[in-house]
Amino acid sequence: MSRSLHGSIIMALVALVLLPWTAKGQTQRVTDPNSNLWISHWGDQRIHDRWSLHTEIHWRRADMGVNWQQLLIRPAVNFHLNDHVLFTQGYSYYFNYQYGDHPIRYQNWEHHLYQQVQLTQPLGRIKFQHRFRMEERFIAQLIPSEENPADGAFDHYAYQSRFRYRVWLTIPLGKHEKVEPGVLSANFYDEVFLNFGDSQRLDYIQQNRISAMLGYQVNKPFSVLLGFLYQTIERPQAANGADLLELNSTIHLALVYNLDLRKQELPAAH
Repeated sequence: MSRSLHGSIIMALVALVLLPWTAKGQTQRVTDPNSNLWISHWGDQRIHDRWSLHTEIHWRRADMGVNWQQLLIRPAVNFHLNDHVLFTQGYSYYFNYQYGDHPIRYQNWEHHLYQQVQLTQPLGRIKFQHRFRMEERFIAQLIPSEENPADGAFDHYAYQSRFRYRVWLTIPLGKHEKVEPGVLSANFYDEVFLNFGDSQRLDYIQQNRISAMLGYQVNKPFSVLLGFLYQTIERPQAANGADLLELNSTIHLALVYNLDLRKQELPAAH
């Protein structure tokens, strides 16, 4: 993939991210800044030349770790077409907590199915990774409980589709040509979330994440990433009828563990 094509993709993404905030600039809006702490694990456990199992869990806390924000568990199955193309079919479970100055009315949960294509392309010392994900979301809708109206009672699931695109850049630091054990790396990514309603038309950009992280590969399977993530979340009419824009400054620690469980060929006997 050429430098000009990478540049075009990134510029288009920036324009796509900024467009809805500019278009809605004249509407009534409330902002809600928060300071969060995320601790994550993800990894791909290789069981075959073509297949691997994806493991992922996110422990997300509001108020710099004091209160819950969200719990996310995401298992999946990967198909490795080659070293640069990865297909994934997976499931996600979310539990959403109340946090911030404009919390959701009731804690709720979501079940997602998702399909994903991930493209990895080296460009000199820089590794570009493009991830395209389609999610089918089943979101629990709660109503006031008959016993206690302050508590929520499950009523039904609302369906919504969501498309996500992420571009991730990894650069080995120092004179190293690639990331390997003992090497530090700089990691930058931006991810945009596009919601679709029941009509299957584009509604709005629901969320964006931009992040810078310092990585260190401890050994071949284990890496650590630590950095800052800035998350914006659009919540229509969530602040007494006005649109709410969450501005979440987040410290993010990620523990990445990729095991190779394939049977190793024994050396030939002499």
